[in-house]
Amino acid sequence: MTTHGHSNPLEGPPLAVIAVGPELQRCSQCGRLGIRGFRTLTNDEHRISITVCSNKAACRKRWPKLTRDDA
Repeated sequence: MTTHGHSNPLEGPPLAVIAVGPELQRCSQCGRLGIRGFRTLTNDEHRISITVCSNKAACRKRWPKLTRDDA
């Protein structure tokens, strides 16, 4: 029995090439790393440039959760 060219069904596909160059970006809000799904916001007046996720709802879900002390 083979699954996607592998004899062991628990064995996954070979590891993909990991981007480690200028194409790799990090979201300034949630910290996600990747090469797609980002946009850069700039403010020429203050010379500020930040990179954020293009999907705002998904980015908000990845934000670090604050610890709440309910006791």
